[in-house]
Amino acid sequence: MKFSTYPIFYFLFLLFSTFLIYSCQTDENIVEEEPEIEAIPEIDPEKMAKIFMDKSNTPPLVDISKNFSSLEAFAMVSTTDTLGGNFRIGGTADGSGFLEDGDDFIYVVNFESDRSIGRIRFDEFLNPISGDYLLDAGVADYARQCSGTMWESAIHGGGKDIFLSASESYHYQVKALDPRIEIPTPTASFGLEALGEFAWENAVPLPQKTYPGKTVILGGDDDSTDSAGQVVLYYSENGDADFDNGKIYVLRTKQVSDGSGSQQLANSNEIYTEASFDFRKTYEIEFVEIENGRNLTQTEMENACIDNFATQFMRVEDLDYQKGKEENARNIFFAVTGGGGPASGTYNDWGTVYKLELDNDSPLTGKLTQIISGNTNTNNRDGNLGELESPDNLCVTENFVYIQEDPRSFLRGHSARIYQSSLNGDNIKTVMEIAPRSNGQFKGEYGSLIDISDKVGIPDTFMLAIMPKREIKSQIILLKGLPR
Repeated sequence: MKFSTYPIFYFLFLLFSTFLIYSCQTDENIVEEEPEIEAIPEIDPEKMAKIFMDKSNTPPLVDISKNFSSLEAFAMVSTTDTLGGNFRIGGTADGSGFLEDGDDFIYVVNFESDRSIGRIRFDEFLNPISGDYLLDAGVADYARQCSGTMWESAIHGGGKDIFLSASESYHYQVKALDPRIEIPTPTASFGLEALGEFAWENAVPLPQKTYPGKTVILGGDDDSTDSAGQVVLYYSENGDADFDNGKIYVLRTKQVSDGSGSQQLANSNEIYTEASFDFRKTYEIEFVEIENGRNLTQTEMENACIDNFATQFMRVEDLDYQKGKEENARNIFFAVTGGGGPASGTYNDWGTVYKLELDNDSPLTGKLTQIISGNTNTNNRDGNLGELESPDNLCVTENFVYIQEDPRSFLRGHSARIYQSSLNGDNIKTVMEIAPRSNGQFKGEYGSLIDISDKVGIPDTFMLAIMPKREIKSQIILLKGLPR
């Protein structure tokens, strides 16, 4: 029997249209749901004017790039200044930490060449008012105090704040100092033996909520000997502030390049270097335990890394984790400074930056990606930043990676720079350079860059330590308007 199909098609059309309308409305509801925006507090203009002004008798020794026209720099303390009648900061200011202290602030900073750690007190308007030394070169286990990180009990766990200072030479250990101590004992020993002996560049604790009930500290081994540099991990399952009973691990890759742009399984009994990684390719990694690591000397530790087939990097420098959401802290970034130019003849001439994504359930496994490389015309010739020379310190915010240089050859024709990149190493911009000397000679490097916005209540506020390497040996700079 012949009949019309029109009513059937009309019914199906109406049914389908109703489904589409409902689906679109549902999608629109999802799209329109905006994340909460952190309220910016109203800031007293008079207070702002008192905070953002030069406090040192030496102007800031940096030149800000045109890319950051709204960024301002203010000199807070230089080696030519005297605080509280008799305190002067030391040379080559490096790692640092910043704490609130009532209405005032405490700034702890390493002075690498002086093998010491200073503490500067700032008032509510960030005027430097006094200073003293928490550690000096008279200590028996003296060492070059390199990068450092403030363990903040509110963030990392435990019952008190601790400044972790990394020592890369002479005595190879991480020191733990009380930043709030009333009367310092600058010649006392503060070494954390359980973390082991490496050429420590920094020791970076992860927030307590990253792996609840666990203590996780990552470190960079600034070594260029036969064992080269390692990425180090201290791990304790005995609480979120256990500095005594953890185990020591080093990174070993589980995958390497197959030479054609893809990955292949690594041999478990072979040592691989950075040359085995292609730029922007992601590789599975693991951390392997160094048995009895806390009792090994630095030389024995190097041999143990070789025996465990640890992956070798050409001098691992600073590390930092992504801020923001709790899960972000599992994204670790680290700088490898490289050999300092083609004359070094290494597998990493100009330096690299890596992103290490730790797994959700354990910090002992994850994925590794090289996101920035200066090796555009040497080594693997696959880099993306042909101006880069010797990345050293890092600062990672919720949205950006800031890379600070420590050039040795200056063969790339510029002074030490800070670069800003996305979290994947894209959209790279020059933020600033250390000002050349009066004769035009390039000199200097950067120490730590730390975000103090939340503590001072002013968004996009940072404290920067620089090493001009001239008559001014150190300078602490306040930055206003650096995006985070």
